[in-house]
Parts: sequence; C-alpha cells; structure tokens
Amino acid sequence: MDANIVVVGGSNIDICAKSNKTLIKYDSNIGEIEFAIGGVGRNIAEDLSLFGADVSLLTAIGDDSFGSVVADNAREQGITLLAEPFEKEKTGVYVSVNDEDGSFVVGVNDMDITSKITPQVIKDNINMLYFANYVVIEANLEKATIDEICSHDYTLIADCVSTFKCTKLASVLDRLWLLKANLGEARMLAGNENFTPQECMQVLVDKGLEQGIITLGRDGAMSFCKDKKGIKTYYVSNLPNTRPSKNTSGCGDALLAGFMIGLIRGRDLKDALIMGQAASFLNAQSFASVNREMTYTMLKETVERFNAEADIKEEIIR
Repeated sequence: MDANIVVVGGSNIDICAKSNKTLIKYDSNIGEIEFAIGGVGRNIAEDLSLFGADVSLLTAIGDDSFGSVVADNAREQGITLLAEPFEKEKTGVYVSVNDEDGSFVVGVNDMDITSKITPQVIKDNINMLYFANYVVIEANLEKATIDEICSHDYTLIADCVSTFKCTKLASVLDRLWLLKANLGEARMLAGNENFTPQECMQVLVDKGLEQGIITLGRDGAMSFCKDKKGIKTYYVSNLPNTRPSKNTSGCGDALLAGFMIGLIRGRDLKDALIMGQAASFLNAQSFASVNREMTYTMLKETVERFNAEADIKEEIIR
C-alpha cells in the first residue's frame, strides 16, 4: 500500500476487565482481567499497520518498563516511532471495565504524559507530517498541540475520543478532511444533546466540516459528506445474529482505520463505511483493544458478510 500515514496521539498500557455476569456496583465482580497495549493514537496506528498501511507514530512514552513494552510492540508491528521516551516520566495507563456482553461500562485513565506532545514537538517533526499522505490526530492531545497541527496544510483526520475532549476540535472543524465521532460527541460539537445524527451532520457541515463518520453503538454507523445537492449520508448496521462481543474498547479506533483503508484503496464513503464496520466487528472478537489476528484478507471477507447481511442505506439531506 503506497499511502504513508502519520498518527499523532497517545500510547498507554490497557488493563481490561470483563465481568462474567451483569456488573454489580460497589461489589467485587468475578470475571477476566487482561493486560494489553493501547492508547487511541497507538491503536489506530496498529490497526492501520495490520491492514497493510505504512504507519509512523508520534507519541509520548516514559522511560519505564511499560514504555519499553510499547516501543517493542511498535517495532514488532512495523510502526516507526518518531519520538524518544521521556526521561523520568511514567507511561500512561488506562483501566476499562466491561459488562458480561463486552459493553464498555466505565474507564479510568492516567495519561498525563500525552501533554508532553507539545507544539514544539510538532515543529520538531514537521517534515514527517508534511511528507505524509494522511495525518491522524486524536483529542487526547492538548488544545495548543491540536491548533499547531491544524495551522499547517495536511490531509487531516481527527478522532473525537470523548464528549469531554472533543470540544478541543470545535474550532478546527474547517481544517479537517475527516472527523470520526460517536453520537454523543457529535451532539456535543453540534451544541444540542437531543439532535438526531442527521441534525448533527447538518450543523457540523455548516461549521465547515467536509465529511465525517458518526458511530451509533449497537445501531451501527453513518458516514456523510458535503454534496452539491445537500449532504450525502450512508448508514450501515451491525451484523445481525452474531455472537456477543468480547470487548468493545478500541472498536471505534478499528472502525476509523478500516474506513481509512477503504478510502486509500479507492472505495467511496459507503464502501469505506462498510469496511470500517467490518474492522470494528473483527476487533470486537478479541479481549484486547486491538485484535492482532486481523489481516486485510480477513477484512475483505468480513466486508462480503456485511454486504450480504447488514442493513445498508443511502440518503440525501437537503
């Protein structure tokens, strides 16, 4: 694959817990706990690498044992790290708790080290970003860092991360080539917590966004783009009658990676969204934030299942 992608974002260690039964608050729940490597930016980078892309990662890790694990994994996956570990800093840690069906319930993060990706770090790596076909950022970055990145002319893709953090992207929507948000994040950026996905799309386009993805959890996902006739939208449901997810953490990252791979390989927004949904489905079959068994061949086979079984719709919002 010819495309060169630079991802700017967080890396951390994930501690993932899944209850065997419906979670009981304020009690000790029996379940499974696993240790994995995560971080939104790092997850997206690894997903892209698994699907065959040439990926570099500008991230922040400490000079501790967790940092060594992250760096070793990047080398194993063929991901180029663009920054050295930060001395006397600890690598970020993220703890997620999932219900018996794998649905995310609550998380706690200790990722202050991401603030070490400063505007100056961006300036120090500016040539790598300029030479990239695509630059991916995520809202764990500091606002000043996001603004520095957006002050340059890249094909820029952004992941909202959370309803709290996505507000950092509100002032740069017109600088983005693509935005990925869940419905809550899209509503936050649109300024109304009761908006439908279509109403969110209209406001985001009015604010200067050219195209985007809105994920809908169990209800599937939508993509949209500005069109001469209005806003062209696509909807792809999840696969019906499938086994429960092992873990939904990281599935949004996989969806964005799959969507990007679709666009890079010449798919339109509808087929790219199907590929994104297929990547998310594959990722949910692993307890980790990234299913390291995924391949591009598996992705294409899963796309065929979505084309045959999923509910796929197209609409123009005028």
